[in-house]
Amino acid sequence: MFNFGNLWNTAFDCVAVLWLLYALFYLFRYILRSYGNSKLNKLNLKDGEIELVEDNSIFNKHLDEILYFFQVTKYNVVIIEDLDRFGTSNIFLKLRELNQLVNESKIVGRHITFVYAIRDDVFKDEERTKFFDYITTVIPVINPSNSKDKLKELLISKGFEENEIPDEDLSEMAFFIQDMRILTNIVNEYKQYREKLCTGQAQKLNLTKLLAMIVYKNYYPQDFAQLHRREGKVYSCISKKRQFVEDAIKGIKKRSEEIQKEEEAYFNEKHIKIEELRLLLLYRIKNATNNRMYRICLGDKCCVLEDIAKDSGLFDKLITQSSIRYEYYDYYDRISSKSGSIDLKTIDKDTNYLGRITLLEKEPSKFQVQYQKTKNEQKAVKSLRLKDIISQYNLSESELYQSIQLTPMQDVFLRRGYIDEEYYDYISYFYEGMVSQSDRELLLNIKRQICQPNDYHIDKIENFVKELKPYMFEHRSILNIDLLDYIANTHEQKENFDHFMKHLENENPQLDFLVDYYTYGKCNRTVFEHIVKWNKTKAWEIMCVNSPAIKKETLTEAFLKYCGELEPCTQAWVNSNYTFLTNRVDSIGLDRCLEIACESVFESIQANNDDILDCVIESNSYTLSIDNLVVIVHRLMPSDSTLNTDTLNYTRILATQNNRVINNVNSNIGEVIKLLHDKEKDESTESILYILNNVNIETLTKELYLKGQHNQIANFDDIIDSSLYTLAIKDYLVAPTWDNVMTYYNHCKNVTEELVNYMEHYVSELAAITIREQDPANDLFEELLAKNILSISTYKSFATTFTTVFDYSCKALKTLENERLGILIDKEKLAFNQDVLSVINDTSALCHYIEHFYPQFRSHCTWSFNWTEELAILVINKEIGFSDSSLEVVNAIPKSFRIQPKLANKLATIYLRRDDAIDEDEDVSMAIISHCNDERNSVQLALRYMKLSNGNFDKIEKALCAIGHKYEILTDKSKRPSLEGKHYQLELLNYLKGLGYIASFKKEIKEKNTVYRVYPTKNKE
Repeated sequence: MFNFGNLWNTAFDCVAVLWLLYALFYLFRYILRSYGNSKLNKLNLKDGEIELVEDNSIFNKHLDEILYFFQVTKYNVVIIEDLDRFGTSNIFLKLRELNQLVNESKIVGRHITFVYAIRDDVFKDEERTKFFDYITTVIPVINPSNSKDKLKELLISKGFEENEIPDEDLSEMAFFIQDMRILTNIVNEYKQYREKLCTGQAQKLNLTKLLAMIVYKNYYPQDFAQLHRREGKVYSCISKKRQFVEDAIKGIKKRSEEIQKEEEAYFNEKHIKIEELRLLLLYRIKNATNNRMYRICLGDKCCVLEDIAKDSGLFDKLITQSSIRYEYYDYYDRISSKSGSIDLKTIDKDTNYLGRITLLEKEPSKFQVQYQKTKNEQKAVKSLRLKDIISQYNLSESELYQSIQLTPMQDVFLRRGYIDEEYYDYISYFYEGMVSQSDRELLLNIKRQICQPNDYHIDKIENFVKELKPYMFEHRSILNIDLLDYIANTHEQKENFDHFMKHLENENPQLDFLVDYYTYGKCNRTVFEHIVKWNKTKAWEIMCVNSPAIKKETLTEAFLKYCGELEPCTQAWVNSNYTFLTNRVDSIGLDRCLEIACESVFESIQANNDDILDCVIESNSYTLSIDNLVVIVHRLMPSDSTLNTDTLNYTRILATQNNRVINNVNSNIGEVIKLLHDKEKDESTESILYILNNVNIETLTKELYLKGQHNQIANFDDIIDSSLYTLAIKDYLVAPTWDNVMTYYNHCKNVTEELVNYMEHYVSELAAITIREQDPANDLFEELLAKNILSISTYKSFATTFTTVFDYSCKALKTLENERLGILIDKEKLAFNQDVLSVINDTSALCHYIEHFYPQFRSHCTWSFNWTEELAILVINKEIGFSDSSLEVVNAIPKSFRIQPKLANKLATIYLRRDDAIDEDEDVSMAIISHCNDERNSVQLALRYMKLSNGNFDKIEKALCAIGHKYEILTDKSKRPSLEGKHYQLELLNYLKGLGYIASFKKEIKEKNTVYRVYPTKNKE
């Protein structure tokens, strides 16, 4: 059943809620209307209060008082200054409103003018004309152009001297001063600081630095205040000096590496001539411009590329031009001219010819000078002041320097050295016994045995030392360069100095400190001499032998500089390290280096320091080696550009005219000669004689060294020891003359192998000299030409040199080679007589001999000759050549050779030339007739034989049989042979018919040829 009671309850609840909401709405609206304009200015709490201040204009707040001021006073102008320091123009709006309110006020009753003194840059563009009714300009009293003059004027007005601070420095500082009030304040403060600081011990303060510090103080007061606490930008830059030094050293080392690369490149390019490089570059210009280029015109002169390459002046002129005029061959091979631009950088980009040319123009010694310069620079940079380090090595552009973010003034002042490491002296007052905050921190660290950097700066050293207690010297934290400088140089601090030195005089000294102190310290002599005095030998071992490599060079330099007389171990090291000494002349000191050099004997010297080298030469402080001698001779004769280890010889040493060097070499000549190479072989005659006669040089050494010398001694007269004649001949040291040859020949009593080689070597020179006949020469003549000891070419050359002739029986000729005998024959060095023939008869040169002297032979053909078939043929051939052939000569040929078939034709010819002549020996005649190949000669010779036999039929038949063939048939009476009918046949047939040997003969035609038919007789008579 539905319950209406609950429904009504719900309805009344909803109505009640709605009414409550409506009532609350009207309540809140009333509250908001009543208290909406109220303000909460102050809230009181238990322990305090909070007050909220409304940001109302002060002018609105005090407007009544302002109006009252003008009401009771007669002022009508208000001047307002320095509003530009707020950096905003909004305040001018308030002031303009205030000015307007005052002028409109009936209480004031007059016009009030507001005048503003402000800078022009407070407003932008044309804004300022909107604020002001009238603007007047005030020209500045001071600006960068006159600030220096104003500053100087004020300084003088304060009673300072006119040139107390240089104008240049004043100008640098005044450049940053653009406000007269600041300038005035600077001068006032400068006067106060100068009066306070420049008294007593501070009299030596640099006034330029003091003024710069005051300028810096006025513009950067916060950074100046931080400087007292070792903070701020300026201190940051000063404190980074060690890092700047390291950066500078890196730059120096980089340059050293570049020098090394340049030196390597130099030696790689050394074989190339500068002229060749120039020509290569010119050809590249040609290829880039015009391949048909013929000449380049420089001024009024046109030159081919080769001439430009040879002339450095023309080449240098060309490479400075950006365009050239040149001549070239056109397509018709005519010479034309044209101009064009050249870009040498592009042309030379890949090959770098210009750089290589520049490199080759340097001398090798310059690299060593540059190396030395960089080494010295590395040492010197550590001692430079901050300003010098920054300027010399351009560190202002380094990342480290830029990271400090210095202002322009700070940057300039630090670079100019106006503010530097000595800044503390210019910012604090000196009190007796006072130590700076920095010094106090160092004292505390020493007490706590905390080590600080060795170069930690002590501001007030005298006061600092007074605070030191004996126990502080027990720990190595006491090590400080400034401290050691002071106690080493102060007699009253001797005890502290001795305590301090214990850290450096032990088995394990603080080598890092020693290195730093030697580099930056001021009392090196006192310190290092103290160490040397402690134990020189042990100090050398610790500092220079067993120390790390990075410290060894510096410590060794320090030790040598102050050690006094060298110990044996030290001297041995110095002897082998000449360049260490010469590279450190500036550091060790020239006098000390010369002192060390005089007592040393250097193993290897170099020409990198003339003073040291001169001392070494004068004191003979060097071992005799080829390299050392080259350095010495080159120093004494710098003009000799050909001098090197290959060309150095004794003559060049003598040419130095330095008695110390020459005497040293002469005293050790035996060893020196072994060192010299003398590949040029240009020892002088005097040097050759000296070496040859020197008993201190081994013979084998002389032989090896002197062999092949271009210069020679005139004769053997100046050679003291005759046993050296052989060496002189063997090494070709004596001039090639026959007198010298005969002298040596007479010395040896025979022709030795050495003499043969000598004559073979100088064959052309000796062959050009004629030897007149004389007894000594005759012996040599026979030795040379009667034996097989010379080469054939030399033998032939010498054959005409002697006027002597073999006109006697020389038994040696029998063993002479046939070719040599032929040469003697051809050169008529053999006489034609029976004595010589008695020798030649037993040789194979007899034919040659007879042939050469054939006219004489014909006259003496009856002499006793060793006939051979060859000789017989020769004689027969010779006789054929004579129109009056001698039968006596022919008959002189033995029968055994005259009957030889090969001689028949020629003998027949000889006999037929002579009327009624025939060989006396019938056998020879028959042999000639029989073996003669010429039928005509054979028939005619047979006919002559028949006639001389007075018609003897037996001899006729013998002759016909000797002819042979068809003629032999004539002896057969049963035959009727036929002959061709030649004239010599007809002559034979007529003779036979006349004798009655044949009956007759008749002409016939046989096969179209004419023949003669022979009819024999019936019986012989």
